[in-house]
Amino acid sequence: MLSSKRITFFGGVVVSLCSLAFSLPALSVGAEYVSNSGCKCHMSKGCFEGEEYKERLHSNTWEKRLKGTPDAENPECLKCHATAFGEKIAEAGKKYLPNVQCEACHGAGSEYKKVKENYLGKGKDAFKELLKKDPFMARKVQYDAGLIVAGINGPATVKEQCLKCHWESKDAKDKCPKTDKVMDYKDYFKKDDHRDEDEIDIAIKKLSPEDKKKWAAILPKDEILNTPLKQVKKKD
Repeated sequence: MLSSKRITFFGGVVVSLCSLAFSLPALSVGAEYVSNSGCKCHMSKGCFEGEEYKERLHSNTWEKRLKGTPDAENPECLKCHATAFGEKIAEAGKKYLPNVQCEACHGAGSEYKKVKENYLGKGKDAFKELLKKDPFMARKVQYDAGLIVAGINGPATVKEQCLKCHWESKDAKDKCPKTDKVMDYKDYFKKDDHRDEDEIDIAIKKLSPEDKKKWAAILPKDEILNTPLKQVKKKD
């Protein structure tokens, strides 16, 4: 999918951003892409920990489709089959991160990783304590540090996020010419759903109408995010 230019206003200054299809612009100044290995954000069993990530549809988008082919370094292909192409990557010499990793949808992670590891310079347990004491403030400080979630503070809906690199119609204007595969984003969401319930999700259920207004900016706005979480498979 071709990149698109948009104009954003910050304090009266006009800034032109070039947004690659599967690498969202970092909200935090100076943020770098750190890859899955450096960005395990889920408080319980996260989607990219251990073997679970390998089961995800996004886990082999570069290795399965591009590796060893003439398109392995094709910029147009890397926009959707890899992460952070053309963006600032922490590891020196890297031009992109293979496959669709966490930061492809959630933004460059170096700054919100720091929040979790050393919140306010108080050590690795400080964020966990904040999460228990004030889960909504914990979410806010992560978002302020650049964490992006479609349907909350990023693209308006999960569908909008998905359709940056997928198509609902074979006649879609920006469809990749090398495939006729189309997607039902709700079906794909079910297959690739990696949400896990933490203190924030539990607290949301107990919010009063007044508090919902107070924290509206960081609450789910896309109804698909209010669907029940998938049951975690128990290992024998």
